[in-house]
Amino acid sequence: MNTQVTNDQVEFYLENGFLIIDDFLTGSELSSWQDAVDEAIAQHVSRDDTYHNQKGGDSYYGNVFVQCVNLWKTSEKVKQLILDPQLGRLAADLAGTSGVRLYHDHAMVKQPWANPTNFHVDNPYDPFYSHQAIMFWVALDDTTVQNGCLYFLPGTHKTSGFEVGGSLGEAGIGELFREYPEWSAIEPCVAEMKAGAGVFISGMVAHAAGPNMTTHPRRAFAMLFMPEDATFNGKKSALPDEVFEKLKAGDVLADDEHLPLVFSYREDGSLSVK
Repeated sequence: MNTQVTNDQVEFYLENGFLIIDDFLTGSELSSWQDAVDEAIAQHVSRDDTYHNQKGGDSYYGNVFVQCVNLWKTSEKVKQLILDPQLGRLAADLAGTSGVRLYHDHAMVKQPWANPTNFHVDNPYDPFYSHQAIMFWVALDDTTVQNGCLYFLPGTHKTSGFEVGGSLGEAGIGELFREYPEWSAIEPCVAEMKAGAGVFISGMVAHAAGPNMTTHPRRAFAMLFMPEDATFNGKKSALPDEVFEKLKAGDVLADDEHLPLVFSYREDGSLSVK
């Protein structure tokens, strides 16, 4: 697992709001991630009809992708992979924060003939507002223009706000431009990646994904990290009920059971997976 970045790469992230790491996983590492996520999805499917209901559903959004959330809670293999302090340290360094907690993970599978993912900004939907929110998205299959690769609007993290996130539904892939008309002139960056590559994505940068125009699914796995001192903004979002019910706006989101601390410089960088 490649968790080393150069100063130029850090500067690229700060300037553009995303950073692709082409050689994040290689060889057996990629196989381990693919197997762990596939196994965790299979376990999730056996317990939860939501996956089946999403697959081939009637709604537009139901045909964008199928997702399984918080697989780290049910899969020890996934937990060991993503609660790695080295990965947390890299996320913290890029985000410019003293440490990060895992907000949630999610596997995203674009089924054959899946709809595009509209341009959107992530953090307005989160239960915390922060310009240091960061996601790490790992390609488990080659991602191409044909099967639904990611697209970014470079630099939009500098002008986006917490009020508008954009729609993932039928409003249209460019619906976000109604709120940010100046963004419509930005040439999107096409992010085709080989399996095993990863991309760090600012929670404030606009991004999208194309349709899957193939007969094969396109698998990806993402981890959403939050600053260790992030505070609750009143939105439940993907918080578990037992966490949400205890919170009031302004509380620090520091539930170690559900929002595990992955890395912190305040702990001398010596954290280990719990």
